[in-house]
This record gives sequence, structure tokens and C-alpha cells, in this order.
Amino acid sequence: MYEFLVQGGTTMFVLLGCSVLALTIIFERAWSLRRSVVIPEKDVAAVEAAIRSGDAKGAMQICHDSHTAMGRILWVALQNRGVSRPVLKEVLEEIGRQEVAHLERFIGALGLIAAISPLLGLLGTVIGMIDVFQVISVEGVGKADILAGGISKALNTTAAGLTVAIPALVAFRLFESRVDRFVIEIEQHALRFVELLKGER
Repeated sequence: MYEFLVQGGTTMFVLLGCSVLALTIIFERAWSLRRSVVIPEKDVAAVEAAIRSGDAKGAMQICHDSHTAMGRILWVALQNRGVSRPVLKEVLEEIGRQEVAHLERFIGALGLIAAISPLLGLLGTVIGMIDVFQVISVEGVGKADILAGGISKALNTTAAGLTVAIPALVAFRLFESRVDRFVIEIEQHALRFVELLKGER
């Protein structure tokens, strides 16, 4: 493994760093974007039941204890329940934007890794091919084994770049789609709670 990295040169070590960073982000986002962490259905139902029964303080306590994106949004809604409907919706839009930014953190970095890894691999291959042609200029084209070995080493970085990029791109798209679904659900829940707080349901 170490020999494989050394053969690829500096570019290979950069790709190794990208792969470690990508794996770290994938595990962190997979843990942080669970439904139980973003929109816990039990807590949402408990808050709704508390509001329907007129227990605003109990509902706020449930939101405070949940430590979730939905809980923080509902806590703000309950804290500002005395304001007019347009103002309440504006407040919820603001806190919603903050929570969405929190959900999307590191996902952009994952997309960047997916985009640059193939380019880094190609750069390593180009550098390796330059070395091969330098060998040709000195040794000539008669030694096929040397040329084949040099080309093989040069192509290692392209393979490594694609190996890093493909899983990173898949994870990037999956997390992006998951965040989009959560945003839609959060908006639906927030709208329903505005209607509940304003006595329209």
C-alpha cells in the first residue's frame, strides 16, 4: 500500500488526505442527518398535543429538551406566539434558514472533493507520463518493460482519483436529497404549528 502511494508521488498523498476527509464527512453527516436527530416524530406529536391542550410551557419544555432542528424551530414559534401571524412566519423563516445552513454544513466540501479528485488523479497521471517521456528520451523506445511500468505507475493516480470521487459524489447527492426532504417536512410542520398557535386548527 505504501509503495502504491509512493509510486503516485505527491498527488497520491493529496488524494489520500481527500479520501480521509471525505470519509469523515460521510460518517458525520450520516450520523447528524438521522430523522431522530432532525425531526423526531414523537416530540413533534407531543408538542402538538401540548399546544392543543393549552400547555404552552410544557410544549416549550419538550422543544428545549429535544435538542433537534425541529425542536429549536418550534421553541422559537412558541416563544413568539403572541406576535401577529405575518411576523411569526417571518421569524420562523429566519430560524429555518439557520437550521437549514446547519443541516447543509460540510456537504459542500464533500461535493468539492468529488469534483477535484478526478482532476488531481489526472494531474498525477500527466506528471507521471512526463516522467515516462523523459525516460524515452534517454533510454529510447526499445525497453518496453520500463515504459509499461512507468505508464502503469502514472495511471495509478487516475484510478485513485476516481476511487475517491465516486463514493464522495454518491454521498453528496444522497445527503443533498435528504436535506431537501427534511426542509420540506420542516416547512410543513412549521406551517401547521403557526395555524395551531393562531387558533386556525
